[in-house]
Amino acid sequence: MNSRNSAQSFSATKLLRQESGMTLLEILAVMVIIVVMVLAIYIGILYAEKQLLINYRDRVATLLVTGELEMEYYRHVHDKPFELQVNREYIIDDRDPEHIVVGYMTIEQKSAQESSNEQLLNYIYLEATLSWIDPDTKKERFIRMREDYFI
Repeated sequence: MNSRNSAQSFSATKLLRQESGMTLLEILAVMVIIVVMVLAIYIGILYAEKQLLINYRDRVATLLVTGELEMEYYRHVHDKPFELQVNREYIIDDRDPEHIVVGYMTIEQKSAQESSNEQLLNYIYLEATLSWIDPDTKKERFIRMREDYFI
């Protein structure tokens, strides 16, 4: 019995020595990996939020320019003169009353020629540009569209 107890105690101490836990260095490495992952997700969310706001303003500007060009087309179809604009003010983003994003639209009429089947075609086109200063980047952004009218 004495030898049996010593064999059990020997195997118990052997198991304790073989059983390895996590060292402080391993825990630190895991924590660094978790912090890096959380930081990457946070930066990704911030970037996505910023890009979403830029895309929203671009979409609003595109819809404003499209609407004005559609109105000019309506005038053209109903034999009314074009109502060209020079730096007309439009609100692009007013969700934050302290930082309203304002853009300025210019619609210009230009003439051009195009050849088709050895025939020279004259036409006019309207070019609409809506520009604004992005409040985050402080850079100018713009949307430019064109509508052709064959004479």
